[in-house]
Amino acid sequence: MSNRTTFAVLGVSVTNSIVLAKQIAKTNPVLLFDQKAATLLEVYTEIISENPKANVEMMICPTNASWEADIIILSNDVATNVTLIEKIKKVATGKIVLILGNEMEVINSESTLDKLQHLFPFSKVVLSNESAYDSNDSLLLKGNEQETLNIILTLFTSIGLKASI
Repeated sequence: MSNRTTFAVLGVSVTNSIVLAKQIAKTNPVLLFDQKAATLLEVYTEIISENPKANVEMMICPTNASWEADIIILSNDVATNVTLIEKIKKVATGKIVLILGNEMEVINSESTLDKLQHLFPFSKVVLSNESAYDSNDSLLLKGNEQETLNIILTLFTSIGLKASI
């Protein structure tokens, strides 16, 4: 029996974060965080009502959620919040940090990836953007390590999303 990967989803007030959290919670533990307590409770309640056996927890601290997780997923809003990034930066060391972007919002994703990697120098950063050509559950993954990209690609395809590297 293999260990399950624990995911921290920070910024669950964004639609793509909610969809991903719901899908991941079907098979893996998920730690949810959002600065809006009402939104956090609402998303948690949705996940539990749709899947009563889901292993999901609400977290009131982004640092604790990130520390406990194997993979940290940040909504685009969270990834641009410098204060929150500073809080989780040290506990993200050696972990995969997945940023959920939107191709329409990200003008130069190579530059964005470099900036994010600079913010998380000891983490494996992957940027996931909606495809500019096919935004219907199609995601484009970018990162600096092929093995990490393959891990996220496998995750996405295993939960029914279309993705490419």
